[in-house]
Amino acid sequence: MADLLNVVARMRALEQGQAVRIVSQRQVLIQPGAQILTMLSMAGEDTSVHAVAVGRLGVAPRIKVVADPRRRDDQYELLRWLLPHFETYYAQCRAEGTFPQIWVSSDGALGHLDTLADRLRFTDDQQVQRLGELWTYAGERSPIAGQQALISATSALTAHFATGQQETEDEHLGALLTWIEPPPGRDIFAAVAMAEQQPMGAKTDPRFDADELQPAVASFNKARKDNDVRAQDFHAGRIQQMMEGVIRPIYTATQKGMAILSDPRWQHNAALVSLGEQEASNFARFMEARDEGHRLPYHDSAKAAAFKIVARERTVDNVEAAFVRHDHAARERGAESGTVLRGTLVDRQKVRLAPRIFETRMVLSTAQDSLHLRAGDELWHLDDPKLCIRVTEVERRGPISWVSAIVDKGKRAALQLDIGNVLDLGPENPDWGATVREFAQMHTRLASAPWTHAEVVPPATPSSRPRPNDLLAAVERLV
Repeated sequence: MADLLNVVARMRALEQGQAVRIVSQRQVLIQPGAQILTMLSMAGEDTSVHAVAVGRLGVAPRIKVVADPRRRDDQYELLRWLLPHFETYYAQCRAEGTFPQIWVSSDGALGHLDTLADRLRFTDDQQVQRLGELWTYAGERSPIAGQQALISATSALTAHFATGQQETEDEHLGALLTWIEPPPGRDIFAAVAMAEQQPMGAKTDPRFDADELQPAVASFNKARKDNDVRAQDFHAGRIQQMMEGVIRPIYTATQKGMAILSDPRWQHNAALVSLGEQEASNFARFMEARDEGHRLPYHDSAKAAAFKIVARERTVDNVEAAFVRHDHAARERGAESGTVLRGTLVDRQKVRLAPRIFETRMVLSTAQDSLHLRAGDELWHLDDPKLCIRVTEVERRGPISWVSAIVDKGKRAALQLDIGNVLDLGPENPDWGATVREFAQMHTRLASAPWTHAEVVPPATPSSRPRPNDLLAAVERLV
C-alpha cells in the first residue's frame, strides 16, 4: 500500500508536469557547516580524482584539477591539497561536540567517495592515508539507516518530492531539480532532456572524453615527455578549463538541492534530533579510536562483522520507531501498510482477577485491510509512550477487524481514554542504548569460541544411560 502511495504521487506529478511534495517535515538534518564535495574520476580509473570542488552552502567552490590523475605524484598532490580542509572541518566538529556532514550529488558519487576512502587508507603516503581515514567515517556510515554523515543530494530530495519519471532517472540531479523547479512555459520532458545533457555524477560524458579530454591529456603527456614546459602548461590550462566546465554545474546543483531542503517551508522533525545525537556520539568514538592509533582494516574480522550487523539491525528498528512517532508521512505509510494499528476504542474494562489484582482489557476496531498482527504482539501508543498493550485476539468480521488486547503498561492512562478515541499503536519508543547492552552481552558470549568454531574438537562424552536394544524403536517412541 505504501508503494501505491508512491505511484499515486508520481502520477500526480506527471499530470501536473512538476514534482509534488510527499512530506511536510524535513527528512534529513542539514548541518550548518556541511561540506559539499564534488569529484570527477577519469574514465576507466574509478579510484582516481581528476577534478575536485569543495565548499559550503552559499560559498563559491575551491577547485583543483590534475592534468593526468594516472600519475601518482600528481594525484597525491591533489589529495594532500584536500587534507587540511577536512582536518580543520573535523577538528571544528569535535570542538563543538557535533559531527561532520558531506554532501555529494548522487548515489554514484557517494559510491566513488566510499571506494576512494577504502583505497587511500593503504597508500604509502601518510597524509593521503589520513585523508582516507577521515573519509572512511562518512563511507562506513553511508549504509546505516538514518545516518546523517554522507548525504546524496538525489536521495535527500527524493525523500521529499515525487517526480513523474522512473526512480532510477531521479538519480540525475539536474533532471530531478528540473522536475522540482521546472522552467515556466516549457514542456517538462523537453526541459528534462536538456538537463540530462549535463553530467551530474562522478564521470564525464563519454563523447566529451573521446572528442575533447583524451586528445588534450595525450597532448599534455607528449609535451611532458618532450620536456616542453610551455606546451605542458598550455595543455594543463586547457584541461583545467574543460574540467571546470563540467564540475561547476554539479557543485552548483548540489548547492541548489541543499538550499531547497533548507527552505523554511519544511516543518521541524523531532526524529532528526535523536539521529543527530547518535551521529555525534559515533563520530566522537571514531576519532578517539584514531587518536589511540587503532588501524582501520580493509576487511572486518568475524567478530567485528557480527557487532556491525547487530548495530545495523538495531539502528533500523530505532529509526523506524523514531520516524513513525514524529513524522506524519511515516505514520501514514505505516497505517496504510499495516505496521501501525489505527483503531477506534470500542470497549474498555477493568477486570478483578484476585484481591488487589486487576487487569485492564481493551477492544479496538479498525477497517485496515493489510494489518500485520497476531496474538502476543506488543503495541505502544505512538502519542503516549506510557501505554503498551498485548494483543490477545484478532478477529475479522466483514470489512472490520476487532483487536482484543490486555494493557501491559500504562493502566491508568488506558482508563482515562474515552470510548470512540482513535489510537495509533506501533513499535516501542527507540532504545538507543540497547546496542551498547547487546555489545556487552556479545562480548561475554564471544570471549570463548564454541567448539564448532574452534580448531580442536572436544573428546566424545559417552552417555551414562544404557543403550536400548532396539535404537529405532526407542527413537520412534520419543515421537
